[in-house]
Amino acid sequence: MLNQEFEISRNTRVTSSDLTNPVLKNAQSILQRDISKVTQDGQADNLIYLALDPKANIPAEEYQIIPEKNRVTIKASTAIGVMYGALAVSCSVLGIDDFWYWMDTPVKRVPSIKWSNFGLHLPKYKTKYRGWFINDELFLMTWKDHDSNQYVWERAFETALRVGCNTIIPGTDLTSQKNRRVAAQYGLIIAQHHAEPLGAEMFARKYPHLTASYVKYPELFRQLWKAAIIAQRNIPVIYSLGFRGQGDKPFWVDDNSQEWTTDKIAEVINHILGEQYDLVKKYDPAAPMAINIYGELTQMYRDGLLKIPDDVIEIWADSGYGKMVSRRQGLDNPRIPILNVPNPNHRLRGLYYHAGFHDLQASNMLGLMSNSPAFVSEELAQARKNNMDTIELINTGNIKPHILYLREIAQSWQTDYRARSLDQILHDYVTTYYTENQEEIISYYKRYWGNVVQYGKHRDETAGDEFAPFLIRRIIQAWVTPNGRLTDAGWLTNEGSLAGDLAKIKKLVEPSLPHWQELVKTVEILLLKTTDRHCHDLLYGDLYMSVVNQAAGLAALDELIQAYELQMSKKNNNLIFAFLKADAAVSEMNKIMIVRENNPSPKWRDFYVNDADNNVPLTVHKLKFLRQYIRAIGDTADEDGWERRFVKLPGDARVMTLWTTYREMSDKHLADKLREALNDDF
Repeated sequence: MLNQEFEISRNTRVTSSDLTNPVLKNAQSILQRDISKVTQDGQADNLIYLALDPKANIPAEEYQIIPEKNRVTIKASTAIGVMYGALAVSCSVLGIDDFWYWMDTPVKRVPSIKWSNFGLHLPKYKTKYRGWFINDELFLMTWKDHDSNQYVWERAFETALRVGCNTIIPGTDLTSQKNRRVAAQYGLIIAQHHAEPLGAEMFARKYPHLTASYVKYPELFRQLWKAAIIAQRNIPVIYSLGFRGQGDKPFWVDDNSQEWTTDKIAEVINHILGEQYDLVKKYDPAAPMAINIYGELTQMYRDGLLKIPDDVIEIWADSGYGKMVSRRQGLDNPRIPILNVPNPNHRLRGLYYHAGFHDLQASNMLGLMSNSPAFVSEELAQARKNNMDTIELINTGNIKPHILYLREIAQSWQTDYRARSLDQILHDYVTTYYTENQEEIISYYKRYWGNVVQYGKHRDETAGDEFAPFLIRRIIQAWVTPNGRLTDAGWLTNEGSLAGDLAKIKKLVEPSLPHWQELVKTVEILLLKTTDRHCHDLLYGDLYMSVVNQAAGLAALDELIQAYELQMSKKNNNLIFAFLKADAAVSEMNKIMIVRENNPSPKWRDFYVNDADNNVPLTVHKLKFLRQYIRAIGDTADEDGWERRFVKLPGDARVMTLWTTYREMSDKHLADKLREALNDDF
């Protein structure tokens, strides 16, 4: 069919050699949907045929496109190969962007398409198992589109395939168990959370009244592991071996069956690894296996304490912030280099790498990472040089806030990938998704990473959007309780007193505040002058919300610290000014809620509702409580003293015929009136 064209129109039908095969059925549905999106006229009555031929001499994930007179066949030896072929036509012929769902990419409607490039092929991948780990999926758990949560997850699986994934961890705990069959119906290999070995049900969920101790209940654990393998052996799986405690923490934290020395911990883990390995070999013998050298296992591995079968793939994790060193665990931050760990047994190795991260302290949950995509690009290139790319499981968070990174990481799986500069990455990204103001947008992205607070001495120790709300809640608790010390913050500061800790945090934060406020203003000006509706809405959700998360959160943190300093100074009227600072902190943190709730895109307006990690709503609530607390200790019992002293006319304040004529002002109303009355002093 040399030089022949195939016309795709609304009458072009997509069918398959076996529509009872769920992968082929989903491939057919996606391609037919995209043809309907793009084409307007029904001129050509022809066929695109998706053919699965296991005997075809075609590499497992590759596909062939065979043109005939009124039919084009997309042929592969595997179902995922057929899926990749259908998606290649969607992207390269129909022009559907890989992230169309998350970026709301406009579709160029045309009467029909003349297709002549039949030489499409799967990119050449160096990474064998390319996967997304849809972890910390709080928004995706509850959000619906088309009145369906499953529809959202199906679009996540489709997007993963579009960027080249062949592997997925489809959520955490119950979410993963619910989604793994659906993910497999899209052709994806199922992998498993490092805290959920073999994809088994959590012990504490199955046996809520028992201690999750393997030493006490080995047979109960074996039953869970066996049941999980049997439940999954009819779908492609990479089984995760290992043993962490319930809730993704060291198992010995909650197991008081004995005194846990390092040698005893290693003995239990090695015994479990052997049992799990044997179970997989017995019940699903062809399935690959992996072990996450994560958290507490990192040092045990380096000390030579782990006994891992040589055909098990080692998966090594970054710090959570993109740096290939061991993750900090509380106050323990050895930063063990990952890339140069000896591999005397020559096992295959891969990565668990974070594009999104939640650690309750300083990571990025709502928006952009605090380390730039160029930093990520360089780290991944270094990992490849060290042959740590057999498998890559990328923590995507909730996908939408992290697309800039996910896009670049997907490119890094290809054989010819080289580390790229920030200019290259941003130019590629911005010119793909924005049709106007491209240079300005690129410059504002650069300013974002230039403004980020550096909380530690290492280049990657930067503050994500969790930093401020996390600290605010702990400062309030320390302020109003007898303990008077920050909890869970020794990684940041340990000055011996709350006042000393807050002085250190203030010194870290304050230099960045003017830069963040200026960036907020410049992006808002750009939003006002952006004429293209799609570009406007995209800029709002893609960059502006990330900037506000940082700017408002850090400003609220700074106002809170100033409120504390004012109260502690015990000078005349300083409780009033502390009250006003607390009110200012409420206003700053509430800006995040206001920006979120006023998203110009109706589709995404309720996406962040289940924000239980950063928990901006709770942080606003806590700040309002603190504002009331300061008023309670500084104002009168009836909360009318400050109003009489500073708001009422002197004559009205002194007349006692009626002690009160109106109810007390709300905290917010009083703060506004006090700020007006004390304008010269505040």
